[in-house]
Amino acid sequence: MYQDNSANVTLWLLISLAVSWLIIYTAVRAAVGHALDRVKPRFVAEAHTTPEGVQFIVSNEGSGPAFDLSVRWSGRPPSEALARVRIFALNGKLQWTLAAEPTPDDTESVGRLIVEWSTGLDPSSGRNSVALPVLVPSRLVPPN
Repeated sequence: MYQDNSANVTLWLLISLAVSWLIIYTAVRAAVGHALDRVKPRFVAEAHTTPEGVQFIVSNEGSGPAFDLSVRWSGRPPSEALARVRIFALNGKLQWTLAAEPTPDDTESVGRLIVEWSTGLDPSSGRNSVALPVLVPSRLVPPN
Protein backbone atom coordinates (compact mmCIF):
# COMPACT_ATOMS: atom_id res chain seq x y z
CA MET A 1 0.00 0.00 0.00
CA TYR A 2 1.45 3.36 -1.07
CA GLN A 3 1.00 6.40 1.20
CA ASP A 4 1.38 9.97 -0.24
CA ASN A 5 3.73 11.95 2.05
CA SER A 6 4.52 14.71 -0.44
CA ALA A 7 2.69 17.33 1.63
CA ASN A 8 4.67 16.37 4.73
CA VAL A 9 7.96 16.36 2.83
CA THR A 10 7.21 19.77 1.29
CA LEU A 11 6.30 21.22 4.68
CA TRP A 12 9.46 19.77 6.25
CA LEU A 13 11.57 21.16 3.39
CA LEU A 14 10.08 24.66 3.74
CA ILE A 15 10.62 24.67 7.51
CA SER A 16 14.23 23.47 7.05
CA LEU A 17 14.93 26.21 4.50
CA ALA A 18 13.42 28.90 6.75
CA VAL A 19 15.45 27.75 9.78
CA SER A 20 18.66 27.55 7.71
CA TRP A 21 18.11 31.03 6.28
CA LEU A 22 17.43 32.41 9.77
CA ILE A 23 20.64 30.88 11.15
CA ILE A 24 22.76 32.21 8.27
CA TYR A 25 21.15 35.68 8.41
CA THR A 26 21.71 35.90 12.18
CA ALA A 27 25.37 34.89 11.83
CA VAL A 28 26.06 37.42 9.06
CA ARG A 29 24.18 40.19 10.86
CA ALA A 30 26.15 39.52 14.05
CA ALA A 31 29.45 39.52 12.12
CA VAL A 32 29.02 42.70 10.07
CA GLY A 33 25.84 44.33 11.32
CA HIS A 34 27.70 46.91 13.38
CA ALA A 35 29.37 48.20 10.23
CA LEU A 36 26.09 48.37 8.34
CA ASP A 37 24.32 50.38 11.02
CA ARG A 38 26.93 53.12 11.34
CA VAL A 39 26.18 56.52 10.01
CA LYS A 40 29.54 58.15 9.51
CA PRO A 41 31.39 60.14 6.88
CA ARG A 42 34.26 58.74 4.81
CA PHE A 43 36.54 61.21 3.07
CA VAL A 44 38.52 60.99 -0.16
CA ALA A 45 41.00 63.69 -1.22
CA GLU A 46 42.19 64.56 -4.73
CA ALA A 47 44.60 67.18 -6.05
CA HIS A 48 44.83 68.38 -9.66
CA THR A 49 47.46 70.72 -11.07
CA THR A 50 45.95 73.54 -13.10
CA PRO A 51 47.52 76.62 -14.76
CA GLU A 52 46.36 78.73 -11.79
CA GLY A 53 47.70 76.39 -9.11
CA VAL A 54 46.66 73.16 -7.43
CA GLN A 55 42.97 72.42 -7.02
CA PHE A 56 42.02 70.25 -4.05
CA ILE A 57 38.78 68.31 -3.74
CA VAL A 58 37.68 66.52 -0.56
CA SER A 59 34.56 64.36 -1.01
CA ASN A 60 32.29 62.75 1.58
CA GLU A 61 31.61 59.23 0.30
CA GLY A 62 30.43 57.83 3.62
CA SER A 63 27.00 57.15 5.02
CA GLY A 64 26.51 60.33 7.05
CA PRO A 65 27.28 64.04 7.30
CA ALA A 66 30.15 65.79 9.08
CA PHE A 67 29.91 69.02 11.06
CA ASP A 68 32.43 71.81 11.58
CA LEU A 69 34.90 70.25 9.14
CA SER A 70 38.37 71.71 8.64
CA VAL A 71 41.26 70.64 6.40
CA ARG A 72 44.93 71.46 7.05
CA TRP A 73 48.38 70.15 6.20
CA SER A 74 49.80 67.48 8.48
CA GLY A 75 52.09 68.99 11.10
CA ARG A 76 50.42 72.41 10.93
CA PRO A 77 48.32 73.86 13.75
CA PRO A 78 44.50 73.83 13.46
CA SER A 79 44.52 77.63 13.12
CA GLU A 80 46.18 77.23 9.67
CA ALA A 81 43.23 75.52 8.02
CA LEU A 82 43.22 75.38 4.23
CA ALA A 83 39.42 75.03 4.07
CA ARG A 84 36.48 74.98 6.48
CA VAL A 85 32.80 74.18 6.20
CA ARG A 86 30.11 74.16 8.89
CA ILE A 87 28.02 71.26 7.51
CA PHE A 88 29.47 68.75 5.05
CA ALA A 89 26.63 66.66 3.62
CA LEU A 90 26.65 63.15 2.33
CA ASN A 91 28.12 63.11 -1.22
CA GLY A 92 29.32 66.69 -0.68
CA LYS A 93 32.48 68.13 -2.23
CA LEU A 94 34.72 70.77 -0.71
CA GLN A 95 36.97 72.48 -3.30
CA TRP A 96 39.69 75.11 -3.06
CA THR A 97 42.74 76.13 -5.06
CA LEU A 98 46.21 77.06 -3.81
CA ALA A 99 47.98 79.47 -6.13
CA ALA A 100 51.21 77.87 -7.29
CA GLU A 101 52.49 78.56 -10.77
CA PRO A 102 54.17 75.58 -12.37
CA THR A 103 57.95 75.57 -12.53
CA PRO A 104 60.09 73.57 -14.98
CA ASP A 105 61.80 71.57 -12.22
CA ASP A 106 58.56 70.51 -10.44
CA THR A 107 58.68 67.19 -8.65
CA GLU A 108 55.65 65.61 -7.13
CA SER A 109 55.46 64.51 -3.54
CA VAL A 110 52.87 62.92 -1.31
CA GLY A 111 51.42 65.41 1.12
CA ARG A 112 49.07 64.56 3.95
CA LEU A 113 45.91 66.53 4.57
CA ILE A 114 44.40 66.27 8.05
CA VAL A 115 40.61 66.36 8.00
CA GLU A 116 38.98 67.09 11.37
CA TRP A 117 35.24 67.08 12.01
CA SER A 118 32.59 66.75 14.67
CA THR A 119 30.07 63.92 14.75
CA GLY A 120 27.18 66.18 15.70
CA LEU A 121 26.01 69.76 15.79
CA ASP A 122 27.03 70.04 19.44
CA PRO A 123 30.81 70.75 19.64
CA SER A 124 31.05 68.61 22.78
CA SER A 125 29.93 65.52 20.82
CA GLY A 126 33.57 64.73 20.04
CA ARG A 127 36.01 65.42 17.23
CA ASN A 128 37.42 62.93 14.75
CA SER A 129 40.33 63.21 12.36
CA VAL A 130 41.84 61.32 9.47
CA ALA A 131 44.98 61.80 7.35
CA LEU A 132 44.42 61.76 3.59
CA PRO A 133 47.35 61.45 1.16
CA VAL A 134 47.45 63.66 -1.95
CA LEU A 135 50.02 63.91 -4.75
CA VAL A 136 51.07 67.57 -5.15
CA PRO A 137 54.11 69.56 -6.26
CA SER A 138 56.75 69.15 -3.56
CA ARG A 139 57.03 72.90 -2.92
CA LEU A 140 53.45 72.88 -1.55
CA VAL A 141 54.11 70.29 1.14
CA PRO A 142 55.13 72.14 4.31
CA PRO A 143 57.99 70.72 6.37
CA ASN A 144 56.87 68.90 9.52
